[in-house]
Amino acid sequence: MRDIVLLALFAVGTFLVTGAAAQHEGHTATPTDKSAAAPVKDEVNGGMMAEHAEAAKLVDQLVNGFAAIENENDPAALKAKLAEHGKLLKELQAKVQEQSKMMEHMHGMMMGGAMAVGDKKQ
Repeated sequence: MRDIVLLALFAVGTFLVTGAAAQHEGHTATPTDKSAAAPVKDEVNGGMMAEHAEAAKLVDQLVNGFAAIENENDPAALKAKLAEHGKLLKELQAKVQEQSKMMEHMHGMMMGGAMAVGDKKQ
């Protein structure tokens, strides 16, 4: 039980830190050609915001589920709630990993583009 609680707290903490870092990076980056980047940026932000909303919903469900688990006295009901909690944790983990891969891919594209520009100047 303690391990599940720690895992849940770790997952939620990781998600919140990742989201905060992603939001911070979004505020500091400025595209060089705003007219060309705007449609792509809007499309990416819309998808990222939807993914973030889904993950936030899962976090809310985990927090509420955890409160119910803490208050449960019936062993059979506790087992069922723990199973559901584990399912939600795995779903959240998959979403966070998916977002992480997307961010790594976008970073690679940005860095790859910067490297190509730097190579042309030399």
